[in-house]
Amino acid sequence: MPLRLFSLFLFFLSSQLLAAELKPFSATYSASFNGIGVTAERRLSGGNSSWRLDFSADSLFANIEEYSRFGSEQGHLVPQHYEYHKTGLGRDRHTVLNFEPGRVVNVSNAKRTLENAPKGVLDKISYQLQLALDVAAGKKTLEYLVADGRKIRDYKFAVAGKETLQTPLGSIETIKVQRLRDGDSERETVIWFAPQWNYALVKLMQQEEDGKTYQISLTKLSIDEKSIKASQ
Repeated sequence: MPLRLFSLFLFFLSSQLLAAELKPFSATYSASFNGIGVTAERRLSGGNSSWRLDFSADSLFANIEEYSRFGSEQGHLVPQHYEYHKTGLGRDRHTVLNFEPGRVVNVSNAKRTLENAPKGVLDKISYQLQLALDVAAGKKTLEYLVADGRKIRDYKFAVAGKETLQTPLGSIETIKVQRLRDGDSERETVIWFAPQWNYALVKLMQQEEDGKTYQISLTKLSIDEKSIKASQ
């Protein structure tokens, strides 16, 4: 291979690796839970092999706090601890999980501890970050085993193409990813990631079989403590 082409190849490879790099961020979203408007936030903090991803949503009727602590090994996230707390409207819900080699310990309900857990199992928010990393790396197989506190679920996704979204930060090109479901399920989950913003989650939409909808749309973003706009 000629030296110039080899150099271009190395540059391309390094660009792909940088695109999939974990970077601390803070993101604010306008959110809608079945028609009820709320404000939501996602925040990634930490570095090296110790990270924490937080998600929170607040309204007059309910409050959701969720977070995952995990490590990172060669582009793969390794969950350590996960918590989910919902209070307010309806029944309160609390889930606390510890991830150990070969098992997922349900601290909230020991009877639901998952023994013989498969390698690579994720929690309900770390899989979203792993999905972004895999889309950035151009992977074709987007399949994740996710522990939800009761069982391990198999989430499969496929890239549905590119789509330009209008956001309060400006117009941005995104990669649209859709969850694949078995049978004739009417449930739908679609996620939009922005390559220009280190594959930040710009929008997530979920519709349940009963018609209830959940959506978050990005309104503010900073990466490495630098505010982001569409021109960046």
